[in-house]
Amino acid sequence: MKKILLHAYGNPGRGDDGLGNVFIEEMETWLKSTGLQSVSTDSNYQLNVEDVAEMIHYDIVIFIDASTADIDSYSFTTVQPAPHTSFTTHSISPASLLSLCMELYTHHPLVYLLQIKGDQWEFSEGLSADARKNLQNAVQFAQTTILNFHNQE
Repeated sequence: MKKILLHAYGNPGRGDDGLGNVFIEEMETWLKSTGLQSVSTDSNYQLNVEDVAEMIHYDIVIFIDASTADIDSYSFTTVQPAPHTSFTTHSISPASLLSLCMELYTHHPLVYLLQIKGDQWEFSEGLSADARKNLQNAVQFAQTTILNFHNQE
C-alpha cells in the first residue's frame, strides 16, 4: 500500500494564506470517516529543510499552498527536483525539498503541488468567500485523487 503525506503550509493570520491549514483540517475529517490509514497529514507556516526527513517515509507527497497565481480554483502539478539556490531556508520550495531528499537519502517519492487560489492576504484570520469555494473544489479533487492512488495498488 502506497503511503501518502499531505503537507500544507501557510500563515492562517494572513487571510487566504491559511488555505493549506484549513485544507488539512477538512482532509483529516474525511480521512477519519474513510478509515484510510496510509495517508498522513502535516501543516506548518513554511516549508523547512527538516521536512526532508519526513518525506523519506512516503511514496507520494502532496504539498498544499495558497496561491496568488492566475489559476481557476486550484492547480495540481508534478514537482521536479531543483536544487536550493537561496541563502536562506525561509524560501525553500517543494522542488528543493525533493532535490534534497534524493541527494541525502536517495529516495524519490512522487511529489505534487496543490495550489489553491486565494485573493485576500491582509492580516486577518479566516478565509474569503471565494477562497472557501476554491477550497471545497480542491478538497473534492484531492479526495478523488487519493482514492485513485489507493486503488492503483
